Amino acid sequence: MKNFLSILHISKMVISPFLRMPQHINNMPKAVYSSTTYKLITSTTTTTTTTDTTDPPSSSYSFSLSKYSHIPSFSIATKDYLNRLREQLHFYAVVEIRSQKFLITKNDLVITHRLSDVDIGDEIKLNRVTEIGSKDYTIKGQPLVSEAFYSIKATVVEQPKGPFIEIFKKKRRNRHKKRVTHKQTYTILRISEVEINKLN
Repeated sequence: MKNFLSILHISKMVISPFLRMPQHINNMPKAVYSSTTYKLITSTTTTTTTTDTTDPPSSSYSFSLSKYSHIPSFSIATKDYLNRLREQLHFYAVVEIRSQKFLITKNDLVITHRLSDVDIGDEIKLNRVTEIGSKDYTIKGQPLVSEAFYSIKATVVEQPKGPFIEIFKKKRRNRHKKRVTHKQTYTILRISEVEINKLN
């Protein structure tokens, strides 16, 4: 009996680490505090200490500008390549409009499926660009090019309807007949601006 209990105890020691459930790792930033002092990170990366023994601080945390900023910082090589691209005469871009890709240049007409939230004469900004370039240089996105690199605008020219389409469906020996008519709606855009921005 003693031998059996010792074997059972050893088997629990060997098997139990493998039966543990994986722990969830939370990557959200948390305040570092103890029972007496709290340390908050401010936007100027200075640390202030306050003494309180009741509750954690209720103020929102602000982090350093370089890591959590919405303003991207680019390397010197990226700025150099972008300046070379700006020196070219003409630019092209591959834009995505309602899940369709179009190769565009300035003053092109683009016929796309109806954009429901625009009217004739409205100017829209195209911000889903997968590739932009010129004759000598090209920038490809992964999957999209950064919006700080370019400025592409288009004007709504017309919102026409396509030709009248008639679809007739029939099943033999079932007396089943179905007639469907359809006119596809479109939006015509005039590309008014394709420019490369200068990075500071």
